[in-house]
This record gives sequence, structure tokens and C-alpha cells, in this order.
Amino acid sequence: MGFDAERSARIAVMQETARPLCEATGDTDALQQFLKDHGCDGVEAMLVTMRLLNTDLAESQRAFFAAPCRDAERRFHDHALGLLEEAAGTDD
Repeated sequence: MGFDAERSARIAVMQETARPLCEATGDTDALQQFLKDHGCDGVEAMLVTMRLLNTDLAESQRAFFAAPCRDAERRFHDHALGLLEEAAGTDD
């Protein structure tokens, strides 16, 4: 996944900043709260999560959307998917 240099640097810094918490606790909810508190959201948060947990995108998404602090993102995601499913089922 290609990002500009500034975004790549932001992701790398956040990954190293969050690493001690992730290693000390292993708590994905705490990791997501930490990332959110530090302005790391969306794709950047998923990439940091994926790299720190050494996992794939699907597992990173599960950790992201399951965290209580990501409730608004989860509701938005579910709503958007619902709209897409409705649109796919229509013959417009």
C-alpha cells in the first residue's frame, strides 16, 4: 500500500509510540483507545494495529471495530455496508 512520505512517517511514528503499550498489555481495546487519543484513526489505525499485532487486514479490522472507543466508526461502517447491500439488491 503506497502512501506519501508524510503519511508513511506518521504511521511509523505512531507504530513506535504505541509499541510499548501493545507489548506491555496485549490489550487491543487499550491499543485502539491509545491510537484514538493520539489522533490515529481509519486506515492509519488499522495499519498500525496490523503491524503491531503482526496480523492480516481482516484481524486488524476486527480489533479496530470491536474496540468500544470505535463505536462511531463501527456504526458508520455497518450503515454504509447496509446501504451498499440495499443498492445491490435494487434494479435501478
